[in-house]
Amino acid sequence: MASILTIPCHWDKKIIKEIISYNSKGRGIRIGEIYGTLAKSPLRHGRASNTVPEINKTEAIGFKRFADSVGLKFNYLINAPLPTKYKSGLDRESIDYLKWVLFKFKPDYVTVSSLEIIKEIRKIDKNIKINISTIANIKSPKNLKKFIPFKISRVVPHHDVGKSIKKIKALTKFCEKLGITLELLATESCLYKCPRREAHYRYLANANYDKPFHTDCNLVKITNPAEFLMAGGTIRPEDIKFYESLGLNYFKITGRSKPTKWLPIVAKAYLERKYNGNLIRLLGADPSLKIEQWIYIDNKSLNGFLQNFPFDESDSEKRLYCNRIINKLYATKGFHIKDKSKYQFINNSLVLMTPGKIVKHKLLNR
Repeated sequence: MASILTIPCHWDKKIIKEIISYNSKGRGIRIGEIYGTLAKSPLRHGRASNTVPEINKTEAIGFKRFADSVGLKFNYLINAPLPTKYKSGLDRESIDYLKWVLFKFKPDYVTVSSLEIIKEIRKIDKNIKINISTIANIKSPKNLKKFIPFKISRVVPHHDVGKSIKKIKALTKFCEKLGITLELLATESCLYKCPRREAHYRYLANANYDKPFHTDCNLVKITNPAEFLMAGGTIRPEDIKFYESLGLNYFKITGRSKPTKWLPIVAKAYLERKYNGNLIRLLGADPSLKIEQWIYIDNKSLNGFLQNFPFDESDSEKRLYCNRIINKLYATKGFHIKDKSKYQFINNSLVLMTPGKIVKHKLLNR
């Protein structure tokens, strides 16, 4: 079976036509699905509404018909945590919204993180295919069990799972028995074991604004650049085959808030299974930071990185390994920041000592 790439929806037909033209037999991988949602809705999604393209319901339905016509499935997102105001139950506006999604838009899948919302969806539609979002924090079969009674089709686990073969195998074995597909994030650069992850999504569900979380996250990575390599949701195009060898064949390209012109570049790299350039360019990081313009990691310099990664060793072993690699890249200019930020080696770790102009402007002076 060919692997499937799922890509973010920017509601742009021209871009989609370009991307699917890159599909090619013989590589064992293709674009098969788009995921997205209306920017503004009573039940929110995993991005701030002002960071994603906005269209009306009629235009959205027209785009869904276009997706059908070019052979792409559509996965509709209702994946933010349940807003606090709905803890006692959804209101009429939210129920009507769910009915519009299910009966008017008619997606092939819906992706959800809240058990309460899943229960409401199943009251309305017994057959719609439901996927579990990465926001639900699935790391083990135990985390998934509460969702099983609701006929789950697919799971995108917590982004840290990508850096643990043990967890991947446990989830794969469990899901195979139930006919559930496992989908890994490929271009997500969130911090490994981020201490603010749950707070980030709760805040987004209620306040619908999250830029401070993105800047804090990236400041940690700039200060300790081994964190770029620790990210569990980052899979290089060349390394898709490694995860395929573990039995996985669904991979998610994140980046709904990125510019539309970004997506063909990234999709082509993963379809061709190679990329000569800046790894940061492929990641779905907050576009307002324009991080790929000032941080550089040579993707080709990371050949062999994953094959030697200590997947199921301690976190200290993982960091030690990533420190060795980023130190080597820094010495050979495979990693650098284009604003004259200066690093020093402290206890075998590369640490930011003097931030340059861009770091000060983008991350320190917020």
